[in-house]
Amino acid sequence: MDRLCERDPYYDDMKVAKRAIDQMEMVAMMEGIPKFCPCGGSIVETRKDEKRYYQCEKFKDDRTDCMHIRKLWDKAMEEEVSSLRESVDYNRKKVLNHEYLIEEMQKELKVHRAEIVNVSKVVFRNPMDPKKG
Repeated sequence: MDRLCERDPYYDDMKVAKRAIDQMEMVAMMEGIPKFCPCGGSIVETRKDEKRYYQCEKFKDDRTDCMHIRKLWDKAMEEEVSSLRESVDYNRKKVLNHEYLIEEMQKELKVHRAEIVNVSKVVFRNPMDPKKG
């Protein structure tokens, strides 16, 4: 460890603050259906005031708890479907591109087969055949 950090009385406080900021950033950036909470807690589905939520089991229902995930079920589903659509569109484009490449390769293969037939006729012709000699 760096000796300057050991002497800094605020080093541990800065590390704790950095971890907290990273955790809040992960909570804010989480899209779709959350699979885990950055705190390590599991995600549970809950209901409150006729609304459904995905939230961390350690979530406290106050305005200051921004360290744990709590996301409206509708919003999570919307993001998940949007992400899946993007994935399907991307994969569809890849498949279409591959189909085009396969068609082009089949055309080239037909040309090469014709060339092989012509070359084999020249190479394997019978020298005793009066028609060809």
